[in-house]
Amino acid sequence: MVAMTDAAKPIAQGLKLRSLTSADLQNLLELDGRAFLELPPQDVLDQVIAPALELDRFTGVFDHNDIVGAAGIFSKSLTLPGGVRAPVAAVTWVSVQPGYTGQGILRRLMTDQLKTLHEKRSEPIALLTASESGIYGRFGYGLASLSAGRQIPQGLELRSIPQQGSVTHMKRDAALPAIRSLHQRIAEQTTGFLSRSEATWNYLFSDHQYFRDGQSNLEFVLHADGYVAFRTKGSFDARGPAGTLVIIELCAATPQAHAALWAHLLSYSLVREISYGRSSLDDPIQDLVVDPRAIRTTTRDHLWLRIVDLDRAIGLRSYSSAARVRVRVTDATCPWNDGTWELTLTAGPRSFGASSAVRTAKLAEIVLDISDLGAAFLGGARIARLAAAGRITGDHTAIADLDLAMSTASAPWCPEGF
Repeated sequence: MVAMTDAAKPIAQGLKLRSLTSADLQNLLELDGRAFLELPPQDVLDQVIAPALELDRFTGVFDHNDIVGAAGIFSKSLTLPGGVRAPVAAVTWVSVQPGYTGQGILRRLMTDQLKTLHEKRSEPIALLTASESGIYGRFGYGLASLSAGRQIPQGLELRSIPQQGSVTHMKRDAALPAIRSLHQRIAEQTTGFLSRSEATWNYLFSDHQYFRDGQSNLEFVLHADGYVAFRTKGSFDARGPAGTLVIIELCAATPQAHAALWAHLLSYSLVREISYGRSSLDDPIQDLVVDPRAIRTTTRDHLWLRIVDLDRAIGLRSYSSAARVRVRVTDATCPWNDGTWELTLTAGPRSFGASSAVRTAKLAEIVLDISDLGAAFLGGARIARLAAAGRITGDHTAIADLDLAMSTASAPWCPEGF
């Protein structure tokens, strides 16, 4: 017998949980529009958004025939520390109908999703990008990566980088095949990058009027080793030209490509400011400019990662140093993770699959929550920092060993939301 935890409590009487089918698609689209306060035009829903959905991985809560809550998954692969790509469940479209909050719908959707992943031995890791940052920690998700928003004044002087190479303007249809190839190449060397389906590419770089927000059509500039997609919006005020250039995505595999793309963007006349909403925390632009203070930077949470099955997840990534530590993991949502584990972490670029998590009856050296391991899994949060915040406790040497093993040379970065 297992006592009913909060995670197992039923939703309100009269509400039913079931998998979605194609017959539910229009109701799902309308629910999402109500929950997120914006319903795109029908042609965008039909041609851009709906094709990207995997309805067989969506679950809904129904009040009679009305869908009042939903959550879905995109089947993705994620680049982990060391460059290996592993399957992940990218949680998406989590919504509850206004008027139905406080009835256990969100909790039931999230816990049912995790239980299903575990029981089917599906992806051992789930992740999401959140509309509100205070929601998902209660379900064992840890903040695994940040993104940086940057406002960059036009004409900012760059340091000299030799042999930058040339850049070329391309139209969307010609640019996308080249960008896809470059993205794949960069993804192999960047922790946090996600795979993209054909429908995802079409959605992320749709040039429908709905996505322009009063700005220009999408423009693409390509380098042999990188690319940038952006929009512009002209404006004038009492000071003169006040245009804005909005970067949608900028990716580069080499310092030369990065510098060449930025040199091009900073050369636009009539633009006062460049806005880059989802750059890497470690973007080299802050070290490429002569006057770094001129860049205004804000950070926000981005990827939230949930370890679904600890024993299957721990061997997927490589580690910076070898370590063997015993950890007491608390997991209120997924009891199969709860308990004391011996983590044997193997270092080296060819160590994938060599690390392990095995249950042990020995005394734990470290006590932490599953969300803390999720936060540290990509190297975005340091174990030592979490310990300094009081979230992790235990033997100082063991904490230092685990911190070093899970650390990475650079911050993880995911240039997209989902």
